[in-house]
Amino acid sequence: MSREYRGERIMSEVHTAICRFCHSFCGVNVTLDGGRIIKVLGDIENPMYHGYSCVKGRQLAEQHYHLERLLAPHKRSNGSHGRVPSARALDEIAERLGALIDAHGPRSVAMYTGTYSFPYPAGTAMATAFMDAIGSPMRFTSGSIDQPGKPMAIAFHGRWSAGPPAFADSDVWMLVGANPVVSKWGGIPQYNPGKRLHDALKRGMKLIVIDPRETECARRAHLHLQCKPGEDPTILAGIMHVIINEGLHDAEFIDSDVTGFDALKDAVAEFTPDYVAQRAEIPKAQLIEAARTFAAASRGMTTAGTGPNMAPRGTLTEYLVLSLNTLCGRWLRAGEVMPNPFALLPERRGRAQPEPKPEAFGYGERLRVRELTENVSGLSAAALADEILLEGEGQVKALFCVGGNPMAAWPDQLKTYQAM
Repeated sequence: MSREYRGERIMSEVHTAICRFCHSFCGVNVTLDGGRIIKVLGDIENPMYHGYSCVKGRQLAEQHYHLERLLAPHKRSNGSHGRVPSARALDEIAERLGALIDAHGPRSVAMYTGTYSFPYPAGTAMATAFMDAIGSPMRFTSGSIDQPGKPMAIAFHGRWSAGPPAFADSDVWMLVGANPVVSKWGGIPQYNPGKRLHDALKRGMKLIVIDPRETECARRAHLHLQCKPGEDPTILAGIMHVIINEGLHDAEFIDSDVTGFDALKDAVAEFTPDYVAQRAEIPKAQLIEAARTFAAASRGMTTAGTGPNMAPRGTLTEYLVLSLNTLCGRWLRAGEVMPNPFALLPERRGRAQPEPKPEAFGYGERLRVRELTENVSGLSAAALADEILLEGEGQVKALFCVGGNPMAAWPDQLKTYQAM
């Protein structure tokens, strides 16, 4: 069929699809010629993405037809992998797995779900159901080694049921080690983040960026605190010091819905502008301006990206991010519009009140390695190689890996290689 598509005359079919390369799930149009993918572009008729796609999404055809793509089960034999029929592979796995469970119990079987399992919700659900069926508690995810400070900080700080204001309604936004224009992660909505940021700045939103690097977002910022790497919590504490000392915090919100204000005030008392400027290697005036700009706005949040979470004090950074938002009362109040992201899930109605705080750690399965317990980010994947190598009762003897690559993701690559 001949048709016009983005100014080109083509003999092909165009199908609407969703890109699953990352968590943005951009709407795309896939062009096929004779049943073969020849082009992937953003769907210009998609009302959320407005035709946006990134270079990774536009290269999906090359990935789909990559020579190293696995199209059938492979089995290791004599040091190499050979192709085997699917039915035979499943039968062999079932037989060996049954024997392992009979001999050593369900705990001998572990599962690791990596980052790339999450774009495929059905796969994650089936993985969970599988472990439920065999009765194994040994479930590990990349969440315990990829920004575990985020869920830990929420558990320590608490969660506001109604959630934060929308980016589109905000007067100010502070990005800490985040560059969502490129990463699609860290605060700006991931559907066409460049356009979302452009529109927000055009209507007058103030952007503050804390980042050692002059990122794409930093180049658009009203204020860029180009700091010494790893000093994000120092700067956040300094910003709160200024806000508290100048009485710029939301006293009414704190009095009615917050506990621990006096403890926070004492904790940041030493983080004076002079001390923070010297330690983080930023101008004192910039720190004060950032504090006043953020506190003066009526709506807007501080959000942190991947980099600060991989630094030595990642959990502390995330906790201070939440504390700064709470200090300025940046949560939805009664009567305000709450977004509904549950179009395909059961409806959840938020309330303008704190939720009960969950246990942060110390529950669930106890590992043999350092007696680590489960926490809100899951069992520690960093200990899984040891659980495989450590002989004795409870040793992990079979590992299912779903959408992950332990050799690239787990710490201590040599130990991981030995465990594999």
